[in-house]
Amino acid sequence: MRVYFPSSKQKGAPMIAWKTNVDTVPLHTVLIISDQPGTVAVWETLFSQRNCIVLIESNVSNALQSARLIAPSLMLVDIQISKSERAALLRGLREASRGPILMLVSADTAQEVVEANQAGADECLVRPVNPAVLVVKAMAWLGHGQRSERLPVMMGLNVTV
Repeated sequence: MRVYFPSSKQKGAPMIAWKTNVDTVPLHTVLIISDQPGTVAVWETLFSQRNCIVLIESNVSNALQSARLIAPSLMLVDIQISKSERAALLRGLREASRGPILMLVSADTAQEVVEANQAGADECLVRPVNPAVLVVKAMAWLGHGQRSERLPVMMGLNVTV
């Protein structure tokens, strides 16, 4: 598993914690499960630019283990595996985290989309997908635009405007 922290100047550098009085925006953790190294590099950069911690896995067993350990905010699946392996992966990811699962599917069949949704995918995007579109959709699922409105509700506070 590779983990990159957006504030690190050097890839793979350890994260350093410190106390501060400054309010910071919480980071989201994005787990990318892909066997496509070229596209992973692009997604990694785009998510890191949006202050996300990016985890990358290239096989099913490591992906499930990472999801169980980290409980990512969002999972992106773009891996060529059999239908039964895909269904098992999606079910395992769904059990490991409540974060949304975005899956890239081929354009040749609507059945693949139906099966992926039944197994746990929240949204299926047809390959090839524009990386910018993918990241915009992912950030919408993460709710970046509504964070200030949702936070008080999650804390059990009543907010009147």
